[in-house]
Amino acid sequence: MKRIVLLGLACFALYGCGDDKVTKEYLVGDWRCNWESFERMDSGREESYGEAIDRAEYIRTLKIVDDKLYTVLDNGELELYDIDKIYNNPTHEFLEKDHTFSGTQKLEKINNDKYQFVIASDFKKNSNKTNVIDIRNKEVTICTRIK
Repeated sequence: MKRIVLLGLACFALYGCGDDKVTKEYLVGDWRCNWESFERMDSGREESYGEAIDRAEYIRTLKIVDDKLYTVLDNGELELYDIDKIYNNPTHEFLEKDHTFSGTQKLEKINNDKYQFVIASDFKKNSNKTNVIDIRNKEVTICTRIK
C-alpha cells in the first residue's frame, strides 16, 4: 500500500496538477490575438494545409460576471465565451443527405501568458467514395496576454 501511495505522489510531482488547462480565471484580462485561416481543396487528411489564406490581429478583453466568462465587445456589450462547451464537445459531425461535415476544436495553454484555439473542419460529399476530402479548413488563433 505504501508503494502505491509513493508512486502516486511521485507521478503527481513529475506531472504537476494539470496546470496546462485553460480556465475562466486564466483568461480574464486583455489579450492580443493573431488569427490565421487555412484551406485546402481535394486533399488527404494527413496533408498540410499550406500557407494561410487570411489573417487578422485584434485585441480581446475577457471578464467574469456572475461566474460566467464573457468577451467584451467593441460597443461594451458582453458575449458569452463558453470554454466548457469547447472542452465538453471537442469533436462534431453532421451527416446530411449529400455531404458530411466534421470538425474538432481545441483550446490549449502554451504558457502562463499565451494560449491557442484551433478549429479544424472537413467537408466531404457523400458521393465521394475516396479518402480525398473535398474541402479542409483550419483556423488558428494564438493570443498573448497584454500586461
